[in-house]
Amino acid sequence: MAFRYSGIFLSLGYLLVISLWKTMPVQVEWGFCLLLLATLGIPHGAADHLLAQKLASQANKTFGIFSFLGKYLLVMLLYGSLWYVSPLLSFLIFIAISVFHFGDLETSGKQNLHLSRIQYYLSLVRSMILGTGILGFILSQHAQEVSRILQNFDLGVVISFDALPVSFYILCILVGYQKDHKTYFIHTAITLLIGTYLPILPAFICYFAGCHAVYSLKVLSTSLEINLTTLYKRLIPFTCLALVMGTIYVGFVSEEKWLAHAFIFLSILTMPHFILMHQITIKKPE
Repeated sequence: MAFRYSGIFLSLGYLLVISLWKTMPVQVEWGFCLLLLATLGIPHGAADHLLAQKLASQANKTFGIFSFLGKYLLVMLLYGSLWYVSPLLSFLIFIAISVFHFGDLETSGKQNLHLSRIQYYLSLVRSMILGTGILGFILSQHAQEVSRILQNFDLGVVISFDALPVSFYILCILVGYQKDHKTYFIHTAITLLIGTYLPILPAFICYFAGCHAVYSLKVLSTSLEINLTTLYKRLIPFTCLALVMGTIYVGFVSEEKWLAHAFIFLSILTMPHFILMHQITIKKPE
């Protein structure tokens, strides 16, 4: 299906635009990224209430939407508070969960209920290795741009993302490869390669929305047994809510730091989503 090639089409399309439009304003880049975030990035996490309901049903537990929202918002509040107390620790946690989440989804096409304990822990290691390769490749190929963005995170230290050679991240990607997920692997690899010719924001968003979010929606559609169109419609309310919350949050920060705080808000949304998605892709053995 065409959606499988979303990352490739989006990155190629953007590359064509910037090749032809030499004086394109940066606002167009921001608008492109915001559009993909609103239509794919945020929606792939807006099914968490459906996911939690399914997990509760599997465990023969009751599910209450208000209880779920209360716990969900509490996790966001706690992690958001940690950003206020310790930006560096929060940033490192965000990188860690992003690495694991990207690798976890790329190596898990559906929930696996039959892993042995050894297989389970090996899958965790493989997820970390693959996620390190994916995120590390993106950041290392745009190290100078990333450094400029990080200046507005107030981390207190300088983090260099080009300290390791790109071959290290390529090796991580190859080690994390699984034959069963060859299609995902090839599409992700091509998207990442095209991204080396793009600025950091569109390079990241083309992977995040066009690969990660699309794969996630496919996994959710299969796991929840809901066709993709119906599922997407059911995601609209919580997508809109997240966008409104994000807009309000970013509206309270200075204009110079809005991009850094947009990523901070994305990290706050990611934390509870990451916890739920790991449960649906890989089940820990008893």
